[in-house]
Amino acid sequence: MTIILLIMAIQKFLKEHLADDMLPVPPVLLGYLPQSNAGKPIYPVIMIRPAEGEGDSGQGQIQIKLQFGTQSEDDTGLIDLLNMMERVRNLLLRKRVLESKFVMDASWKLKLNEEHPAADWGGELVTTWALPEIRQEAQR
Repeated sequence: MTIILLIMAIQKFLKEHLADDMLPVPPVLLGYLPQSNAGKPIYPVIMIRPAEGEGDSGQGQIQIKLQFGTQSEDDTGLIDLLNMMERVRNLLLRKRVLESKFVMDASWKLKLNEEHPAADWGGELVTTWALPEIRQEAQR
């Protein structure tokens, strides 16, 4: 449940803050594109996906991948993609704590898709988040 709350917190934060200065405002989706849009993707788009997590008896952490997509017949697609990725990265690094419980590590990784269909441009931003500690219940 905690991971679900984290990705929903990221989604809510991005929807609120991207609306302030980004036109068009890209939809921020959880997971993948809806099946109804599989044949004709939505652009621009941001998709939030949990990746890898780990922890111990104390606190855990998880990597969250933010997948980005734009579409353009020329190199403006690359520029649009990088602008969107940079805007999201800056927003998250400035805030770093969502809903007073999810803390983003300052490290991040940005990667552009090596191959892409003719007019589709894509990339991902990988962030690492600390998960709130789960306390063991008292034994009876």
